[in-house]
Amino acid sequence: MKRTGFAELRLCDGHVPMYKEMVKLAAPTLEILIQEYGTQGVLKRFSDPVWFQCYACAMGFEHNYTGATTVTLKAIKESLQDKNVGIFVVGGKGENSRKTPQEIERISEIFGFTESKTSSLVYTSRITAKVDNTLVQDSFSIYFHSMIIDEKGNYTVINQGMNTEEMLVRRYHWFDSKNFIEEPHASIAGSSRDIALDLTNKKSRETRKTIEDIIKDEKPEELQKKLLLLDRSRGQSKLVDFLPLKNVIRMPYYLSFPKRLNLEALRISKEAQNFEEILGTKGMGPSTMRGLAYIASLIYGSELSWKDPQRYCYAYGTKAGKPWYVERESMKASAEILKNAIEEAKLGKKEKLHALKRMGRLLEG
Repeated sequence: MKRTGFAELRLCDGHVPMYKEMVKLAAPTLEILIQEYGTQGVLKRFSDPVWFQCYACAMGFEHNYTGATTVTLKAIKESLQDKNVGIFVVGGKGENSRKTPQEIERISEIFGFTESKTSSLVYTSRITAKVDNTLVQDSFSIYFHSMIIDEKGNYTVINQGMNTEEMLVRRYHWFDSKNFIEEPHASIAGSSRDIALDLTNKKSRETRKTIEDIIKDEKPEELQKKLLLLDRSRGQSKLVDFLPLKNVIRMPYYLSFPKRLNLEALRISKEAQNFEEILGTKGMGPSTMRGLAYIASLIYGSELSWKDPQRYCYAYGTKAGKPWYVERESMKASAEILKNAIEEAKLGKKEKLHALKRMGRLLEG
């Protein structure tokens, strides 16, 4: 699986005044994109965090707020639910993300996918979320998961994680490929962490292999004891505990020694054939994976990567009024123009579409 990008955004709440207009605008814009680039070309664009950010801005969102992801994809999903243009959106936030497997099965019937292809897409949904939540430990916990799937079985995955302490979210983009584990990202956008545990990095390859070996060779209880021995601060008082210091730098919670390992997950994962299957084991979460990585590195000497893997146009205004408030009537008018252009193109009259393309080149110049 190839992850193609990250984006970091600020948490926000509040009413979205132009949601109905976003729904109206989404379908015709996507139909034009599909006519120009095909469904796979559209999915590839959605896997690019910069392109997606520009698209969300064109739909009325600020470039650096969470709704650019969640509301934009929700509007697209709603606009396409009763219209088969060759792509569908599944998943969403919270409870909706857990309905993804059932939604994949529904669109598989529409597109006529085989049972094997459907199972593959369901697995892709689950493993990509687990990679972003467990192998890349960067302080963001996944709370939003969405897939865009086309009629040929190609797909883009967009996950979003939340850091409630800093009031930030980070978005993770994936595109149709086969590599789930080692450096699955091609380009990354956004601000970076000073330090993050990245088990997808090539430098962590030996650690992943060591984790496989120690799970197969050692009892879960012995691994738990080794973790306790490594965490020498457990149960000990420290000087800073008794001093009124305000600027004490402590280890971030997502990099600290976990309190315990999930022993049942370790027992089940003994039957795993490779690291990917270990990751997919029920109960193999961030804390247990981090504990195994520390044992592999500090006791057996394997290398870990502590480098954050992240790298990184308003059309109708934004809901916050920066640079100006959303022009809802303009959104409706644009949706109507695009809709008419699509209908005429279906009849062989592509003059309006060509004019829109020429206008785009003029603006670029």
